[in-house]
Amino acid sequence: MSLSLRPVAVDDLAALAPLDAAYAREMGVEPAVEAASLGFFARTGHAFVAEAGGRPQGVVLAQAVWDGVRPTVRVARLIGSPEARRALAEAVVKSAYDAAVYDLAAEVPAADEALAALLAAGSWHERPTRRFERALGSRANPGSRADPGSPANPTASTDGGTA
Repeated sequence: MSLSLRPVAVDDLAALAPLDAAYAREMGVEPAVEAASLGFFARTGHAFVAEAGGRPQGVVLAQAVWDGVRPTVRVARLIGSPEARRALAEAVVKSAYDAAVYDLAAEVPAADEALAALLAAGSWHERPTRRFERALGSRANPGSRADPGSPANPTASTDGGTA
């Protein structure tokens, strides 16, 4: 079966969520496919679905960002069969080039050696970095209203007392 590519759409949620959930579990990352994210990525011009026989074989979620120096197309998620991933990676390169964006970056889970190898074979270069994250508000402490000391809770202090 040959693959066809098309832009991602919010209507793809039911078909893509199980693929993404399985990938997220396998790689130990949060799922990225939900209605809001598909709505966002559908407007970027850099997010595509690979299909064969009307069934999704993979998806790439990417967007162009400006860091104050130059625009970059950032790939947030690239999942699917090896053939789909290859086609989707090529589609992102083409969409970036067509948009006059000449820098691309992909966030790849450390456990996804297959994707790292695919990108390296396609002239992507690994740039070792460390990523730090911090959740604020209710995401920092599920079930609570805010992380003490966060802007959402201005009466709490970080030294254990109250403001």
